Amino acid sequence: MAMRTKVIQTGLIPRNWNFVAITLFGLVFTADRRRVDSRVLNHELIHCSQQLEWLYIPFFILYIGEWLWHLLRLRNSDKAYRAISFEREAYSHEGDPDYLKHRRRYANYRHS
Repeated sequence: MAMRTKVIQTGLIPRNWNFVAITLFGLVFTADRRRVDSRVLNHELIHCSQQLEWLYIPFFILYIGEWLWHLLRLRNSDKAYRAISFEREAYSHEGDPDYLKHRRRYANYRHS
């Protein structure tokens, strides 16, 4: 399924944070729209698809729960972030502009 979303530039995201964009409830927020290239946008669109299929709130509960579990296990916040199933799927397929056209539902858990 091909997706479209709105990219919103906002001063609420500090420019010095370690991420370019964040997706919340189907909207992509960034501190600098110029840094949202096709790869970053595709990564965030994968998160849009994940959030929609998990009905948003369960997505965020699972996402934070996985991060906490991996943080306890790995004792490193960046490694914990990279170990989240949703992030593994998004990073693995962010370079494939056609991924969302053939993505299977709940692919984050099938990807493990």
